[in-house]
Amino acid sequence: MIKSTPAPFPTVTKLARFCDCNWKGFQIAAKETERAERDLASALSNVSRKRLLDSDSAMVVFGSFARYEMVEGSDFDWALLIDGVVNTQHTAQARGLALAIKKTSKSPGEAGPFGKMIFSHELVHSIGGVADSNLNLTIRLLLLLESRPLSMSPANNSPVWRNVVSNILERYFEEDVHFSTQGKHRVPRFLLNDLTRYWRTICVDYAAKHRQQDGKKWALRNAKIRFSRKLLYAAGLAFCLSCEVDPPEKAHEDLFGIRTDYGVQPFIESALQFARTPPLEYLAAFTETYVEDPIRRARIASKIFGSYNNWLILLNNKAARNSLENLDHSGASGNLYFEKVRTSSSNFASGLRELFFNRDTDQDPIATLSLNYVGF
Repeated sequence: MIKSTPAPFPTVTKLARFCDCNWKGFQIAAKETERAERDLASALSNVSRKRLLDSDSAMVVFGSFARYEMVEGSDFDWALLIDGVVNTQHTAQARGLALAIKKTSKSPGEAGPFGKMIFSHELVHSIGGVADSNLNLTIRLLLLLESRPLSMSPANNSPVWRNVVSNILERYFEEDVHFSTQGKHRVPRFLLNDLTRYWRTICVDYAAKHRQQDGKKWALRNAKIRFSRKLLYAAGLAFCLSCEVDPPEKAHEDLFGIRTDYGVQPFIESALQFARTPPLEYLAAFTETYVEDPIRRARIASKIFGSYNNWLILLNNKAARNSLENLDHSGASGNLYFEKVRTSSSNFASGLRELFFNRDTDQDPIATLSLNYVGF
């Protein structure tokens, strides 16, 4: 049985009270995610009474399921993460998981990385260079930004996820020549550059999918870039900046009072905690911690989380979702739901610009363009 999880958005809820708001969208999404987990647990128990997974594999969910943002009609993005020697039974295990998921929710599309087996070797050893494909980059960054393992009886497979993610993080931190010099804490540039590369890849792939699919579902994909995809980049950026603003303790006194430098390991542990935290919740904690002025904090929180709340409520509306899925370009300007997406996403981006750049607009046209296109 899949283990139940605590409320995923405590800091978001705290900010809502601080702003004197009731952001119901987060509550709806958390409850829908919890329901989906119960349905999946029931389906998995009916598929097989035998051991579903080997000790070297884990079922990992991505997307809205991993972010605790499921609403009516959400896709079920998952993969079988394998961190071990070759085993012909892995295929059978993946089929068993796929069979259970078909009975509970929409299966992921065949063109993407989900609904399949993914292997740890390339994720860890092929970071950058000609061997690092778009698919490898996507899976690697999604493991860090929006993934979580589902622990199922009789085997708890979370150690598989932790081991793979830890090794990826070790590559990023251990090999970052600019990260720490003479005891000075620095932003992890290797990780930040890859995060930025992934964010830009998403934007470029949007155009490619638009062409490949002849414009079908363009409005919904466009809306997701404006919200959930941008959220991933913002949360990742927040973590990278926090490494310098508030670095984890690197030095430690042993039993004999001798101070020992553990190098980058505290940063890796901090990054693991980031990877375990829903991006909305991490960004909320970042906002609450580092925006000291209460008036500014309320303004930023209302723009970021109030706008995202509106997006979740809109996405949970079946009529709105269907309208966005079937919208063509000619009807976009007059579509009520897409206009709501535009308005809310503009406020969302405005809040992010103020959070990270301390300003929303600038009289200098070059500064304005930089904020809008280089930033958010």
